[in-house]
Amino acid sequence: MGRIHGAMVGALGLMSAFPFSLAAQRRVPDQTAIDAYHATVARAFSVSPDEVGILSEWPLDPDEIVVVLFVARNVGVSPDAVASLRSSGLPWANILRTYSVGPGALRISFPTGIGLGPLEETYRTFSETPRNSWASIDLSDETVIALVNIRILARQVGVTVGRALRTWGGEGDFVLVHQRITR
Repeated sequence: MGRIHGAMVGALGLMSAFPFSLAAQRRVPDQTAIDAYHATVARAFSVSPDEVGILSEWPLDPDEIVVVLFVARNVGVSPDAVASLRSSGLPWANILRTYSVGPGALRISFPTGIGLGPLEETYRTFSETPRNSWASIDLSDETVIALVNIRILARQVGVTVGRALRTWGGEGDFVLVHQRITR
């Protein structure tokens, strides 16, 4: 019993020193990757890199800045107003409703037959809901971030929305997706 107990304690010690969870092993983008992603976002919205830099000072994930700019551009408000709502903890779905941006404004026409992965359920909801009722569809934060990023990155980097979707695959953030598709 003593050797088994000792082996278990040793294994637990190793596990704490070297985490094996997927979340712990997920690659975190470095500042160079974040800066390159933000430069692409700045070009997409014809804003200065300085403005994107100011927005990055809000407590938001780097790949949410594109959503801030997308919403602000669509409704004609200051990006800081959108960033303020998001940093207060408001879900993206509530922010979209606040500014009357319906889920249909985020919907992307993907090629027929493409695997939608984590967006499958959202697109099933779109297909089962009459277009005039799409405003009632609640999108998760992950879905809002994904749809805006896939649209903007595909257009700005010059890849198909299918490639941007496949590169993301529901895992990782869009800074890393940008890094992968611009190599």
